[in-house]
This record gives sequence, C-alpha cells and structure tokens, in this order.
Amino acid sequence: MNRNRTLIFTKTLYLLVIIGAIISGIIIYNDINNNIAIKFVLGYALLCVFFILYVPIITVVNARKLKMEYIKKLLKEFVICFAMFFVLNCILDYLFISPNIDFLDALSDAGSLSFCVTFIDVTFLKKDTN
Repeated sequence: MNRNRTLIFTKTLYLLVIIGAIISGIIIYNDINNNIAIKFVLGYALLCVFFILYVPIITVVNARKLKMEYIKKLLKEFVICFAMFFVLNCILDYLFISPNIDFLDALSDAGSLSFCVTFIDVTFLKKDTN
C-alpha cells in the first residue's frame, strides 16, 4: 500500500509541476502583475525546489530495490548519455552562441538531462523488484 501512495504522490507532483509551468509561463508572457499572480509564481518556485529535491531521493530509494545488473546497465546508459549530451551541448554552443564555451553550464545541463532520460522509469517504479 505504501508503494502505491508514493507512486500516486510522485505522479501528482509531476502533474502539478507541468500544470504550474504552463500557468506560470502564461502569467510571465502576458506580464500579469497582480498579487495573486506573484504569489502563484512564488509558490510554483517553491514547488520546483521541492521537486528538485524529491525526484533524486525517490529515485535512489526505488533503485535500492532493483537488481545489481539492471543498476549497472542504467549507470552505463547514464554515462553514455552524459557524454553525448555534453559533447552536443559544447558543439552547439560553439556554433551558435560564441567560441567561449561555459563548461560548468554544459556539465550541469548534460547531467540533469541524462539523469532524467536514464532514470525516469526508476522514479515511477510500481512494485518491489529483486
């Protein structure tokens, strides 16, 4: 029962972040400047901070229930995706933005994107897997 609650909470959190992003984008794009809009965008920012902390924690908790071979496969896939996204980001920055490449920005973008692509199924793990 506890797994189902965690899964429902995770799916609800993802849904709230997506809906909040759409509404916040509309508020910012239309330059709506009233008290309710400001409070909504600030609340959404706090939700994003919680989301950024929650997703890696729940992924690690769920990954503990997986077989070691599957975890090794995921880590190998993560490293490959990370290298691919890092090189692609550096090339595109060099071609379209400037010859000065911000490696820290490229590392953080590649790390977060490859984490999301690789471990999204572990975040939504439904049952105990051994």
